[in-house]
Amino acid sequence: MNFNIIIFIIIIVVIILFNSLTKNNKKIMISGFQNYHTTRWSSDLIKRFNIYQTTMNNNNNQFNLDQLQKQASPEEAEEYLKTGQWYWPDDLKELYIESIWSNPMIKIEPQYALNYAMGLYNQNAVRQLLAWNTKEGEFLLYGGDLGYTKNDIPQIHPDQNKHNTIKCSADSLNMEKTVYNGVNYKNGYTNSTTTIVNPEDIPNEMPGFSFVKGPCNPCSAFDGDFSCPFRLKTGEDISEPWKQLWNL
Repeated sequence: MNFNIIIFIIIIVVIILFNSLTKNNKKIMISGFQNYHTTRWSSDLIKRFNIYQTTMNNNNNQFNLDQLQKQASPEEAEEYLKTGQWYWPDDLKELYIESIWSNPMIKIEPQYALNYAMGLYNQNAVRQLLAWNTKEGEFLLYGGDLGYTKNDIPQIHPDQNKHNTIKCSADSLNMEKTVYNGVNYKNGYTNSTTTIVNPEDIPNEMPGFSFVKGPCNPCSAFDGDFSCPFRLKTGEDISEPWKQLWNL
């Protein structure tokens, strides 16, 4: 296979894997990731990093240095300048390769995709990107389906069958439950009621949901606070990326 075609396919795989995280209105951006590092890079390191980007890297990849310094340590940046790749531990490489194998849209030799991704994403960014592609991430992004409200009124309008949901609020401060109950025939809009769900009440509202350590705010993950582990089905194993983020 032509080398340029291989590179093109790799780029498509990476874009599909990571851009799928932003298909909802609540978009997960790099700037929203947890700040793991408080040690700022030296001015000399920043200068050399910028030189590398405009020379060796031909300025192909754009990095937000302010956010990057919060995600990657000076030692990781030095490693990147020496090798052209961010340091990933073996467990992260395995997780990434598994995600490539499980991608239903495109199949490609995982090592090519791995090498390409390591040239773009530091390990902290990748761990969280992978986490949003799991069942826990899907729940936080899109909420849980609570079915539709049943009543004795004939279901003659499709909006009357809208499914009720429980999901994170737009500001990520809490969980909200939205209940749809028929249509207002005066204006054509669906009747709905949205209420805040306190953490201790989430297991009662969302079938199968349970906290690992105790009631907390699952939505805090959007602000980079990974201190609220949960399960979506009693006894079901937690996805590996979230185990790592939650230190389980």
